[in-house]
Amino acid sequence: MSYLSSYRPHTSLLTFYLSSKYALAIVSKMIDIFGADLGHGYDIGCRLKTTINKSSLGPKACAANHTCLVGAFHGHAHNRLCQLSFLATYVEGLGLEDLEGCERFFSLSNALASSTQYSSVFHRRQAIVEYAKHKDTFETYQNLSTCTTLHTVILLIIIY
Repeated sequence: MSYLSSYRPHTSLLTFYLSSKYALAIVSKMIDIFGADLGHGYDIGCRLKTTINKSSLGPKACAANHTCLVGAFHGHAHNRLCQLSFLATYVEGLGLEDLEGCERFFSLSNALASSTQYSSVFHRRQAIVEYAKHKDTFETYQNLSTCTTLHTVILLIIIY
């Protein structure tokens, strides 16, 4: 099963129901692109599942075996039954993924706010793009493996 996470800024429940069209559009597009057996991490995945089931997308999501999940951080605010059904911790095959990667990215990117507050639109966007490139180059790829540069050199010496 594949798992993806989407970020939703914290809003009131009324706003969630009014803006659920975006979540439904995302789920529909994900099913079209990635196909069946897909899990989707969402802050309030339990409510999203109910919304999906009551919408015209329900039969398509059911046929594709779509699963709504709640990230580890948000899941502990829910009742026990919700945790057992939707919390990422209890999903077999998900590994150590907590579905909070977007939360961490946006939390760290808040540091850009003060430096770009009075910037032009162009320079603000440029700073965001450069931040994302830096994060990808110097932080993300190194965390994908426990093999450091020194270990890589040692492995190459052993192999040759």
